[in-house]
Amino acid sequence: MLELFEQIWVFLDKKALTLDNEVKVWQIIVFIGILVLTLVIGEFLRRWLRKFLNRLQISQNIKNRIIAILFLIILIVGIGVALNVARISTGLFGQILHYPITELFQPSKQQTEETTGISSFFQTLLGRKPEVVDDSARRLTLVSLFYGFAIIFGMFILSKYAQYVIRRQVLQEFQIERHTQFILLRILHFSLITIGILITFNTLGISLTSIALIFGGLSIGIGFGLQNVVSNLISGFILMFEKPIKIGDLVEIMDVNIFGRVSSINLRSTVIIAVDEKEIIVPNSQLITEPVHNLTHYNNYFRVRVEVNVSFNSNVDLVKNALLEVANAHPKVIKEPTLEMEDVTVPFVRFTNFGDSSLDFELLAWIPDSFARFDVASDLHFMIWEKFKECDIKIPFPQRDVHFYPMDQR
Repeated sequence: MLELFEQIWVFLDKKALTLDNEVKVWQIIVFIGILVLTLVIGEFLRRWLRKFLNRLQISQNIKNRIIAILFLIILIVGIGVALNVARISTGLFGQILHYPITELFQPSKQQTEETTGISSFFQTLLGRKPEVVDDSARRLTLVSLFYGFAIIFGMFILSKYAQYVIRRQVLQEFQIERHTQFILLRILHFSLITIGILITFNTLGISLTSIALIFGGLSIGIGFGLQNVVSNLISGFILMFEKPIKIGDLVEIMDVNIFGRVSSINLRSTVIIAVDEKEIIVPNSQLITEPVHNLTHYNNYFRVRVEVNVSFNSNVDLVKNALLEVANAHPKVIKEPTLEMEDVTVPFVRFTNFGDSSLDFELLAWIPDSFARFDVASDLHFMIWEKFKECDIKIPFPQRDVHFYPMDQR
């Protein structure tokens, strides 16, 4: 038995690969085992995260990207842990991961020594001690960038979970308006992401002064090349806090013929769900600068208008009664408005015009949901057509009288 163990150990202690150092069989086995364990843990976390994100009601595209990023992070961390536990030198790959990126933008070592020597010489002449600069705090590597990305990703997941808990446990219990909930949750999201970015900068050793200088240099580019982006960002804050348009409002943008319900208001754009369930992404500046018809800003009521033309031989009282019967027969038309329904009236008919070839009438009826205005108008047209056939009311064709006069014969 002892000889068997010795043979196994001799086999495991054999050299398998040669990188910077010798890699033995047992190291490869440990590396593969930890890697397999990492994949199993990654698959478990992937399934758990999918269920978790389903509870948070995150869109499918964002959910798939978050799961893919998480799996990639777990895989990279697992490979790093496996290499360390197995004591396998990563060689050139490890040197690249831990190489200070800032040195790529620094002057050469020779130039630095010359400059430092001259500076030290003058400082000695002036009676000052040369300053010693510690470069260890400025070592920005690919590994540190990966850690920073992981921190921001974790803050994003934390933000989504915090929004879910606060919406369910706090905001809904206090019956806060939906648009106000949206603003509060957006502020929480931006605050957590900002905290994550600041923590990342601190982890990477990036000074906020350097960031301020970079943004100061970019201000010219922002002024000229990013005017639309900045305009949309400012318009997004106006929409959130001034509330001319709220989540759930039914809006119609006149100039571009967009009609739908507001789904979300983001910093750069607003998502409108059209009647055919298509998502229309509208820049925020367009909602601020162009005429927008908000059908539900004050209430959800809408007045349906149906224009009808009948022949000159028709009995106008019969036409009026027929139109009122049709309106009162529709289940979605408001027949008896209450005191809470300001400006809402019972269905009525207007005699609008003596046309060239017809008498023009207009049926006006209120409905409680403006989103159903197209369906209700279509139903009323069908019902009016059947009612007119029943009452023998004719809808005329355009008529023109043409007179021919004979020319004098010469």
